[in-house]
Amino acid sequence: MKTKRMLAFVSALALLGSMTACSGGSGETETTTASTAPKELNEEDKAALEEVVVEGAEKLENPTVRWIATYDINPDNGKPKMPALEMFETQYGGKIEWQPTTYENRYNDLSTALIGGTAPDMFPAQEFDTFPGKVLDGMFQPWDDYLDFNDENLWADAQGAKKLSDMHVLNGKHYVAAVGTYSQCVMVYNKRTIEDNGLDDPAELVAEGNWTWDTFRKMCTDYCSREEDKFAYDSWYFERALLLTTGLAPISMSDGKVVNNLSSEEVERAENFMFNLKKDDLPLPKAEFNWEEHAERIGEGKTLFYPIGTWALWGDPAYNTKFGDPGDIMFVPMPKDPSADAYYLPSSMDAYALCEGASNPEGAAAYMKCILTAGNSEESNAITEKQYREDYGWTDEMIDMMHTVDDLTEEHPMISFVMGLPTDVANAVDDALKQPSFSGTDWASTRDELSMATQTAVDEINQRIDELN
Repeated sequence: MKTKRMLAFVSALALLGSMTACSGGSGETETTTASTAPKELNEEDKAALEEVVVEGAEKLENPTVRWIATYDINPDNGKPKMPALEMFETQYGGKIEWQPTTYENRYNDLSTALIGGTAPDMFPAQEFDTFPGKVLDGMFQPWDDYLDFNDENLWADAQGAKKLSDMHVLNGKHYVAAVGTYSQCVMVYNKRTIEDNGLDDPAELVAEGNWTWDTFRKMCTDYCSREEDKFAYDSWYFERALLLTTGLAPISMSDGKVVNNLSSEEVERAENFMFNLKKDDLPLPKAEFNWEEHAERIGEGKTLFYPIGTWALWGDPAYNTKFGDPGDIMFVPMPKDPSADAYYLPSSMDAYALCEGASNPEGAAAYMKCILTAGNSEESNAITEKQYREDYGWTDEMIDMMHTVDDLTEEHPMISFVMGLPTDVANAVDDALKQPSFSGTDWASTRDELSMATQTAVDEINQRIDELN
């Protein structure tokens, strides 16, 4: 099962690979344009994929699926073509036509296309902001007439993705097709730093079932020293990810309604934990570093952990080499909340929304089937693992850990619907959730300042859901 689940992770990373990294923690992404041809699959790999057949696949009457996004599904810059895209092209005769946009303008561009009667077919749902707000704005339609979410064979090795798809349901209809789960955030570290400081190897703690908030905190405390310019962690990802290990998102969906959990015991426990980390001067003090991230400190042995998506370990070599020399770089999942009833992990998803007025929903659904079928195939997963070793320099240890992280995420995937709130409220909540760790502010007072505006926004969305139903 581990091998079969690998592709759900890498198919999403293939899409993210055409994006530039988010800068300054703002979540903004710049559009990339094709510059060089993709690295085609070799004849041996193509022959292997010919044996992986999508059930019911036949040539599309309309082969072109129009895709509006900040990145192209078709690989560029010499990056390898993923098996699912190869299958879509050969079995359906399909092709993905990219309509470039920018992060800031993507919804404006989509709205303009909808109004003008030139709607694209697919839109990325990985940002968690298409649902439910943009669905209620009439930008997207359900997938159910084109994609069977109850097909046991299709979803056999994508149960985590099925769970995430089922979270995006209004009036019994799926408005997001999540076709793969993968870890939203891992803890990157340098093995040489661990050894030089006499610390327990986090990978071994994971294997022992002892990688928890408590062991993480002890490791950070043993390592950190302001006098030696040594801090525990950096980056913009830690706070959101740690919150989700409690098993309860700050904003969740339940029975087709939005739920505000900011006053829950789980959120308070996580926020207090991060407040105490800051009080003990463990995280890199962002204010003293011009509010900039410093991945290079991992390679320099000055920062212990760098929580970030796994894209940082395979994308731009100029970025991932900041973590250290090849062979010294390693990662583990987020630590387990010792008070939670299971090992919950923050999940990202390879996910797509079907645009209202799409001219080729059948083609879009066919591409979803290719991704899911590839994820069920040992042949395609073998190709993917080879690409990771040959093209991205992953070691066997990293591949094994990715299997572990992937399995854990698949079992209990956690996502938050904060970004599905109105933009001003979403940004305010997202910022507030980080402040105990960023600035050492008290969570209770911060939460109380947000409480009324957040609940009002949630109530208004739920009223709109009632009207839709």
